[in-house]
Parts: sequence; structure tokens; C-alpha cells
Amino acid sequence: MPIDSFTVLLFALLIKLVLGAMFLVFWWWFGWWSATLLLGSVTSVAYLVSGIESLLSIGLGVGLLVASMACCWQGARAFDHRRTLWTPVLVPPVLWFAACLAPEFLANVALRIALSSCLIAPVLALTAFEFWRGRAERLPSRWPIVVIFGSFSLFFAIRIPLIGIAPYPFGALPLQAGWLGFFNLMMFAHTILLSVLLVSISKERLELDQRTKAQTDPLTGALNRRAFMSRGERLLSRHAHDRAPLCLLFLDLDHFKSLNDRFGHSGGDDVLMSFVELVSASIRPTDFLFRIGGEEFCCLLPYTGIEQAHRVAERIRHQFESATVEVAGAPVRTTVSLGIASTETFGYRLDTLMRRADMAVYAAKRAGRNRVVVAEPGEPSTEDGGGLGMATGMTTAA
Repeated sequence: MPIDSFTVLLFALLIKLVLGAMFLVFWWWFGWWSATLLLGSVTSVAYLVSGIESLLSIGLGVGLLVASMACCWQGARAFDHRRTLWTPVLVPPVLWFAACLAPEFLANVALRIALSSCLIAPVLALTAFEFWRGRAERLPSRWPIVVIFGSFSLFFAIRIPLIGIAPYPFGALPLQAGWLGFFNLMMFAHTILLSVLLVSISKERLELDQRTKAQTDPLTGALNRRAFMSRGERLLSRHAHDRAPLCLLFLDLDHFKSLNDRFGHSGGDDVLMSFVELVSASIRPTDFLFRIGGEEFCCLLPYTGIEQAHRVAERIRHQFESATVEVAGAPVRTTVSLGIASTETFGYRLDTLMRRADMAVYAAKRAGRNRVVVAEPGEPSTEDGGGLGMATGMTTAA
């Protein structure tokens, strides 16, 4: 049974109107998507009122379809917080309407298919590219959207080699109802799938933002203690499976209470933020910095042995000792004590590494602060089968 193109168009019109209104009302920041759907609705109206081969549907309908696809591209850019490019929105429909001023163009089906496909297919490919560019933000719906926009682009691009061998609207041969129905059905299917996925990806982003805020220290932007426990356990589980080395750095700012007493909590906050910025610049992108509480921080260094971790700790210590923080108009310099615990010595339990590195920090404090201490196994204890030996690689205060 042939596909009824009129019914498909009518359903597509109703669905696009409803979705366009919903995007505008409930997801008002997705105005570009709403414009895409509403312009597509006007295109459907033109086809329903005037017929698929009328000059109105060809001139106005296709022009608005081209404009809607350009809005689609800008919607992808807006979703990933990129600036709007107005030229690509305006130029494709202007080129189409300018071509329609020539009667010879309107009368030539092959030219119309070639130009419309050349205007629409690249814009859809660019839309897929925009979503692909944001792949660092791990949203499950992102990849299906890339695939569907790529498929949509291919759907229009393939019309060009089919111009001489397929019926309209795929090619320039005389119109056949079955081919027209299939074309409208494909348009309708892509619209529905993309609308569902766009709603899904917006929901995934909101959930990701909430999870990120729940695991981020609001003052410094470092990960918080909750993130330390969850990520640390997962990281150690992977390293235990591979028997790979990992080091935990415990960092405690020296004399922080006296700093707060002198400059107030706002002054202490300035020092904490500067410290996090310095540490973040001193570690690898694959390392993790956590604020455990107050002036205490932890770093997890995956696939890192003791010697390499000691170099990282010394770099942080030296750079922070040399740095000057502007607090209430006065230059302030302070120091940090660091303790290191390694899975090579203490195994793959997060609580054990944390306790050992914490004990190493206290050893550094007792030895005069502003130094790095590496936790070593010593006398057995009833707590976890090992004690803390005094450190290797201890540095004297400057």
C-alpha cells in the first residue's frame, strides 16, 4: 500500500507545531530549536495548501526549510555556549529566494534539487559537527544526535546524484506518490527522533550540572570530600585490577589559623583560591585535586610512583613558598606541608592511604613545616599492620 504523503505531512505539521511551542515555552533557551520547528511547520502548510509542485511551495516552502536548517545549526552552537553566527542563518535562504526570482530556475526541477540540497546538506553536516565538538561533555544522547544529523545531511546530499534517475522529490523525474510519501516520512522520522533526543540531552546536562555542583567545593572550585570518596574508590579499584601504582598527596597549609586571625576569613579564602589555582597548574589533567576541609587538600596521582610523586610535591611546595598572594592590599607569603602515601607501599585501600599521608603531614609539621614527607612502613600497628617511619626526601624549611 503506498504511503499517503498528505497524511504524513498533516501529522508532521501538527507534531512540529506542538514541539515548537513546547520548546519555546518550557525550554525558552532553546529558541533556535523552536524556530527550526515553527519554520518547518510553515513549510508543511505551504505544501498542504498549494501542493508539492506549486510555485508557492517551491519558492516559499523550500526557502523556509533552508532557513529552519540554518537555525538548527545555530541551535547546536547555542547549546554548547558558542556565539551566534548570523551570516549562515541569513545567506542560505537569501540565496534560495534570489534564485527563485529567475523563472528559468523555478521551471528546472534538476536545478532546484541541486541548489536546495547544496544549501541544506552542508548546514546539517555542520550541525552534527557542532555536537561532535562538545564531546568532552559526556552526555549519552550526544552521539545519537551526531549520527542522526549526519544521516539527515546524507539524506539531502544523496539527492544530487539521484537527479537524473529518481522521481521527484528525490530526483528530477516525474513525481510518484510512493517516493513523495517516503520522502515526507523520512523528514518526519528525523524530526521526531531529534526532538526526543534534544529534550533528553537537555535533561542529561541538568543532571550532570547537579552532580558536578554536589561534588565541587563552591569556594575554590576543587572537588570536595564526597567526590574524593567516590572517585577515589573507583580509581583505586581500577589500579588494583591492573596492579598499577598510585600516590596520594595530603596537603596542609601552614599557619593558616593565624592567617585567618590576621586578615579574616576573606583573606584566608583568597589564599585558598590562589593555592588551588597553583596546584591545578602543577599537576596533570589526569590527576585529581580535592578540598577535604578547611585548609586541607588531597591529590590523587594515577599511574604515579613515589619518586615522581615526590617531584610533583616538591614542585608544589617550592612554587607556593615563592608565590605572593595579595590579601587586603598587602602581599602575603605562606607555605604548605605535604605527605605522600603510595599503593606500592600500603596497598589499594583509600582509607589506609589517606591515614598514612595524613600522618606524614603531621611528621612534616613536627619537623618544622614547609616540607615533603613520604610515608614508609614501620613498626606494625593494630590498626592496619604498619606504622609510619620518618620520611624519605624530607626538605628543610626555606
